[in-house]
Amino acid sequence: MSNLRKNIIFKRLEPHLYNGEINNSNIEKFLTSLKISKSEFFENFPKKIDDLCFFYFEHIYIKASKSIKRKTITEKSISKKTNLFLSEFIKNFHYKKKTSIFFLSYGLLNPLLYSKALYKVSSNIWYDIGDKSTDFNYYTKRLILFNIIRNSLFYWRKTLDQKKTLNFSERQVIFFGKLGKIKFQTKQYLNKKLGLVST
Repeated sequence: MSNLRKNIIFKRLEPHLYNGEINNSNIEKFLTSLKISKSEFFENFPKKIDDLCFFYFEHIYIKASKSIKRKTITEKSISKKTNLFLSEFIKNFHYKKKTSIFFLSYGLLNPLLYSKALYKVSSNIWYDIGDKSTDFNYYTKRLILFNIIRNSLFYWRKTLDQKKTLNFSERQVIFFGKLGKIKFQTKQYLNKKLGLVST
């Protein structure tokens, strides 16, 4: 099924999700009442709300990415590019406040699912930035950004304030960006002065 069809199904279920009407036990009843094909739904969302949750985070990021990608083409700073993508993601997340609160709360009750969804967002951001690392840095970059995203969404849930959350996430990106520069400079020093290769 195309993402368009998935999105159509999602939108029809969405108000019943954030109003707390749907759960994994009664979702089939709502599929019937909303005239959504059960075979079509379970083909694409076999784990029910788990899959809807994963789809939501991915959908929000894709939407954010499309709106911001052109602005990042001429930007050379990795930290600034990262912040642009993350900020747009948060803005879209905030715009769909009720749905975001529902899936954030659902994710917190299902930490493995939540971690997978946020790691996918982190990986997509690095891919869109143009990261070509293949060594251990591939994973460390994504884990660092994963934690920034997670912390930012916790902060958003606590405040429900977009501006404050954007400031918080930007400070996180800047802080970890500085750590990255320190690591790079340390590796250069070790290689040049001591003849050591740091990983």
